[in-house]
Amino acid sequence: MAATARAAPDLKRLAGGSQGGRKLEKPVLHYSLSWARDETPGKEEMSRAVDESLEALGLEGHEALIVAHEDTTHPHVHVIANRVDPETGKAAKLSGSKLRLSRWAEGYKREQGRIRCERRVENNERRRAGQEVVRNPSDRPRHWARVRREGMQPGRARRARKPRREDRVDMAAWRHGEADAWETVADGREYSLWHLETRARKEWAELHKGQEEMRQRLDRESRTVLGRLRIWRLDRSLRELAGAIRGREDLVEGWRADLDRYHRDERAELGKAHGERTLEIERGWRKYYRSRLVEAERRAWSVRETKREREREQARER
Repeated sequence: MAATARAAPDLKRLAGGSQGGRKLEKPVLHYSLSWARDETPGKEEMSRAVDESLEALGLEGHEALIVAHEDTTHPHVHVIANRVDPETGKAAKLSGSKLRLSRWAEGYKREQGRIRCERRVENNERRRAGQEVVRNPSDRPRHWARVRREGMQPGRARRARKPRREDRVDMAAWRHGEADAWETVADGREYSLWHLETRARKEWAELHKGQEEMRQRLDRESRTVLGRLRIWRLDRSLRELAGAIRGREDLVEGWRADLDRYHRDERAELGKAHGERTLEIERGWRKYYRSRLVEAERRAWSVRETKREREREQARER
């Protein structure tokens, strides 16, 4: 994604578009889609919802990283999308993006046959009728920084874990072991994701470079009869042989469209691979954290037993 954002001026130039305008400060959009606790959407359903939401935002064909979470009370998926079009270099306009997502979500729930948020439907109906909808200040979500400034303590970023049997372990020792485990996990997870991002940046740059070379080669080959014949040999369509020799424009445009579809599939496959690798990293560190919790509980049990043995010895000495 970073490589595409940096290459935006070059992409605009290659696409023949204007290179003017302000520099894009936020090339990435992040949002999440959530389902109710009693809903169990599968991978295909989540992917369909993400694709539809991206289309509603005008981001179809853009690079996107998708991460689904299964460790919470309600299923949800995070979407990190690149605003920069990988073909034109133009940034998607996000004005009214929340309203667009709201309208899409209403249609999505209607398609499922169950409206879960009546207020959303009422607000969208009022907007369609030309009425202004203003959210009550008390209903607005508070940003973490504001909450901290006001001295309030929101829920922890991670669920508080407890040993299976608090009465059988030394809690101070367990908390120390759990904190040490979480610190290791947090540092390791951050490094793993940084390493993945570094590798992904390189792979995206190589992919864009290779795709641009293929586009330039197609343009060069399509200018000559021999070049068009070489392209035709890959397609093997006798019906289009005469058109290849004559350099028929619609045939050449068809080749370009085929190449564009192939490139889109390549980008989608690479994005999918990075998303799956992200999930592997998350699962791996969650598994490691659970194993460290078991170890922390075992040590805390040992500490408690040692203390109890000392207490018994002191009692006998008295």
